[in-house]
Amino acid sequence: MRERKTIGFLFKQINTVYEKEFNNRLKRLGITSSQCEVLDFLLQSSKDEVNQRDIERALNLKNPTVTGLLKRLDEKGFILSVPSGKDRRCKNIYLTEKAYDIQKRMEMERKKLDKMLALGMTKKETDALYKMLNRVLYNIAEP
Repeated sequence: MRERKTIGFLFKQINTVYEKEFNNRLKRLGITSSQCEVLDFLLQSSKDEVNQRDIERALNLKNPTVTGLLKRLDEKGFILSVPSGKDRRCKNIYLTEKAYDIQKRMEMERKKLDKMLALGMTKKETDALYKMLNRVLYNIAEP
């Protein structure tokens, strides 16, 4: 008899396949899924000034990781990093027109992938799945 995979293992497999597919779709836009996450945060932020620390906290990422992501986004022309008027050691991150230009396409690719994840499920099943996944996230998140 075959052993049943653990829930954690299934989440890991789903994440690996999802990230690979999302990266393939975003390649046409010139970004990765990690860079997309940062752009999404910046696009949805209601703050006037967002700095690297804000991104680290919001996305639960370490400083070197965010430094690398911001450097590549800057090189690709999606963001500008400007020293803060309040604290010169701190840099505020601003989106460029290029970032706003790809916003709709990023959202469209994400929606297509979400539809793919829910293939064969009813609305009731996808609603239940969403609720359960949020519960799992709550259960495993740091207190």
